Amino acid sequence: MRAITDALKGNFDSGWKFLDQIIEVCPDSVWSKKAGGFVFWQQLYHCFSAVDFFLMPKDGTPKPGPWGGDVASFKAEPKVTPTKAELKAWSAQRKADVDAWIATLDDASLSQIHEGFSSRWGAPMSNVMTLAILSGHLSYHIGHCDAILRDNGGKGVM
Repeated sequence: MRAITDALKGNFDSGWKFLDQIIEVCPDSVWSKKAGGFVFWQQLYHCFSAVDFFLMPKDGTPKPGPWGGDVASFKAEPKVTPTKAELKAWSAQRKADVDAWIATLDDASLSQIHEGFSSRWGAPMSNVMTLAILSGHLSYHIGHCDAILRDNGGKGVM
């Protein structure tokens, strides 16, 4: 049975769709602007790259992002600016990774411990908590980016 899993996936999908919409509506004047401490597009890149933090196995190796792991984790300033199409391509790759993981779940497996995320979080985390926190992480950055768009005369997506 997948009723709960599918409902949670719907929530996740909605959040990811907002991130992709943010890419589409972001004016060029804001795309490479620093706001809220980081370059606008870098915050989206961070969301897409963070998939590994949540989903990879305990001893997994993160996928190298096109603009570097230090840029994704806010430890370095970006040296280049990707196009919106390039960032959307990275988004699509990472969304496929999440979709593949969710496809392995059913309602019974939601309560099982996710060993990888648990080890990185420092506490036992079930698959349902992994998905919930991943979705919450997206929501945080959606709100942050939406506020930046509004502060710069845009409508935002929410």
